[in-house]
Amino acid sequence: MPRVPRRQPRQARALATRAAIFEATAQILESEGEAGFNTNRVAERAGVSIGTLYQYFSSKQAILAAMAREENARKRDVLAAEIAEGREDPVRLAVRGQIQAMDGRPATRRAALKAIMAEEGVDGIVREGRAASRLLPRLDPFDAFVLDRAVNGVIRAAVLEGSPVLNDPRLEDALVRLIEAYQASAKKGGGSLAGAAPVAE
Repeated sequence: MPRVPRRQPRQARALATRAAIFEATAQILESEGEAGFNTNRVAERAGVSIGTLYQYFSSKQAILAAMAREENARKRDVLAAEIAEGREDPVRLAVRGQIQAMDGRPATRRAALKAIMAEEGVDGIVREGRAASRLLPRLDPFDAFVLDRAVNGVIRAAVLEGSPVLNDPRLEDALVRLIEAYQASAKKGGGSLAGAAPVAE
């Protein structure tokens, strides 16, 4: 189970403190990398005491894991709104949302992904995936597993490896083609695939 932050912010000031901690974390990671990232530096840049920081987060890994969960929740909200508008294919929207998570902050995304994997393991990734997949059309469990791991495996590898592929506009088209080809093959072979896409990391 994911660890709950020590203090749950509810008032505007507490929410601002949490946001400042997240922003400071991203600034340090993008400018100095993981080697320069520690709670003392985060507190200093965020303009809070180290004691205040520890009221919210027990460690630097906890900060990163919370950032990853918050980004996934934000991404689900955006996806839900875009699907409701019905302007574009939900599959493409889901793939694009995955590729563009924490856009412009690759070091932060990489560190956050590693943190949530270390804190929650495979269960955390699967749980986030299930939460996001509820927004899309239902998919046979077998097909859902194959497509989720195929698409998100590519994206996750690109994030962890720092690959330039993640910023290549062809990646979205390639992953959509992968899904569409699987769908076409399943239908031709009498499979049960209903038409959806994996979304969460």
